[in-house]
Amino acid sequence: MTKIIISSLEAAEQAYKLHQPGYVISILDCDDCAPASFAGLDEAHHMKLDGNDDDEITWCPKIIDFAKDWAQSGEDVLIHCHRGVARSTAIAYILMCVRDSNECECKIAEQLRSMAPHADPNLRLVSEADRMLGRDDRMVCAVLDLCPCCGSVCAPIVTLPLEG
Repeated sequence: MTKIIISSLEAAEQAYKLHQPGYVISILDCDDCAPASFAGLDEAHHMKLDGNDDDEITWCPKIIDFAKDWAQSGEDVLIHCHRGVARSTAIAYILMCVRDSNECECKIAEQLRSMAPHADPNLRLVSEADRMLGRDDRMVCAVLDLCPCCGSVCAPIVTLPLEG
């Protein structure tokens, strides 16, 4: 079963060692470096995004292309950012929507929240992906319809098993 693994930067190395994903998305702030344990990962399967970029929506075309490649691979993917709460969960949601293009956005958002109660997907990323994927604001509405995230619950590593 294919999985999306979400973690903070601090837990990313542990998540990589534990799950050995074939793909990684790193959102790196300031002088952050991808963990050394990623060294064996095929560079074409490691997307590095500049977390200092004020215009995060420019990431969306790259994320969607990456998602399409990943979705066909059947391999796991690790997504990490500084805290593993907003940007990484938004990207996980986008990947899930690309992978399951016919699935209801609300169902996908609820699956994300059930596995990651602390998830607070970045709405700028979700909104731009929604526009690019032609989802007519359904992705945004699904995220906005979620109950507020549980800020007191935080898991350093979250695993989202995906069917099919």
